[in-house]
Amino acid sequence: MHEFPPNVNWRWTTLLATVLGYIICDDFTAKEQIAIGNWILQIGQTSLTNATYQDLLEYRILGDEKINLNSRSFKQGGSPFINPKPPYNFEQFYEVFKSEITEEELANLQKAIQRINAELEKLREEVEKSS
Repeated sequence: MHEFPPNVNWRWTTLLATVLGYIICDDFTAKEQIAIGNWILQIGQTSLTNATYQDLLEYRILGDEKINLNSRSFKQGGSPFINPKPPYNFEQFYEVFKSEITEEELANLQKAIQRINAELEKLREEVEKSS
């Protein structure tokens, strides 16, 4: 497990962020401050979005038991597409997924696949006509 961010009092990290925000404001115009602030916010939003979806996937796979989909061990063999046998029980994940999918969800997936196939067929015909 990583040691960043460190286990420190949240009040100190909030204070540090506030002080850094004021330091960044010095010698910049309002438009420059807006640009810098939006760039920093984008970094935070990207991190939050990634973490949210990773947490959701991990919860769907194992419930409250945690795994780290971004971990080196997961990426180096923790995938059903990589050999040697992954350290995680993907057969169990598949059984859970299979048991929880509804007929309606299956029908929606089949409709989506049919629409994709229809679009691919149109593209193939257009390519053949232009050849």
